[in-house]
Amino acid sequence: MVYVGVDVGATYIRVGLVDEGGNVISRVKVRQPTTGDENTVAAIIIDAIKDIVRTSAIDGIGIGSIGPLDLKAGIVPLAPNAPIKRFKLVEPIIREFKVPVVLGNDAMAAVWGEYVFGIGRGIKNLVYITLSTGIGAGVIVDGHLLVGKDGNAHEIGHTVVDINSEVQCGCGGYGHWEALGSGANIPRVIKEFVKGRVYRSRIYDKLLKGDFVSTEEIFQAYYDGDELAKDFIDNFLMKIHAAGLATVMNAYDPELIILGGSMALNNRELFRKGIEKYLRRYLAVRPARIEFTNFGDDVGIIGGAALVIKVPDSLRDFVDGYRKYLG
Repeated sequence: MVYVGVDVGATYIRVGLVDEGGNVISRVKVRQPTTGDENTVAAIIIDAIKDIVRTSAIDGIGIGSIGPLDLKAGIVPLAPNAPIKRFKLVEPIIREFKVPVVLGNDAMAAVWGEYVFGIGRGIKNLVYITLSTGIGAGVIVDGHLLVGKDGNAHEIGHTVVDINSEVQCGCGGYGHWEALGSGANIPRVIKEFVKGRVYRSRIYDKLLKGDFVSTEEIFQAYYDGDELAKDFIDNFLMKIHAAGLATVMNAYDPELIILGGSMALNNRELFRKGIEKYLRRYLAVRPARIEFTNFGDDVGIIGGAALVIKVPDSLRDFVDGYRKYLG
């Protein structure tokens, strides 16, 4: 039996053919469209699936998508970090392929993939957190995948970590973990951080001239010893991530937290040491073990496939509601 796993990110869409053991047979990656209507994203996914499924009959399609979600409707109603803010997923894909489709948040899919196939096997209290363009989480408590009324029980990136911050999140709120610590927002945040400060720093000089400084450039400057980059990451950014992770531990009391997303995976030791430095100052419970996913960029594909290979009980009512599209 073969399945399709789809990972709808803010920057890329990844689609893979996955066997029932969680092994990725083939994959394709395409960029998120910058323009289009509510059907554009689904059309790109359909083309990508056709590209990798040439002779095999597929048994189901699992989708992990950026959110927030409306699981009942099978759509993304407002994606803060994606070029197209509102788009359909379930209906057009089911109508095209006539197979079961299961939809979940991308981090929800990832935690389920880790629980079924990865380093979370046998662990009943588990959280997956993606630190990338945005920040999201998938949460399993006592073996039960948390979903919520619309599919957004895990939007931990919108936890408030600084009530005094004037940095606005893409969702419209202020002081959110995602607003202050995500890859998409770091270039804005560092401009606020340097106000009233002076550094001997290449990054500082660029900001002073009004030049754009990317998140990747800031991390590279950190490794090069740049004074501003080191102060910003060591003494601000790692505090933000430690506060966010402590909030997750305080709320869900997990045994294990698995980190994924390009920002975390490309800077593993920096994140491990930085979080350990500040974590206990925010904790009220015994700390969870922190690991990094072994699936790399495939975590979303494997997680999406896991949703349909072993459908979580908490998603079954939504999946049953999608049957109307099979007719």
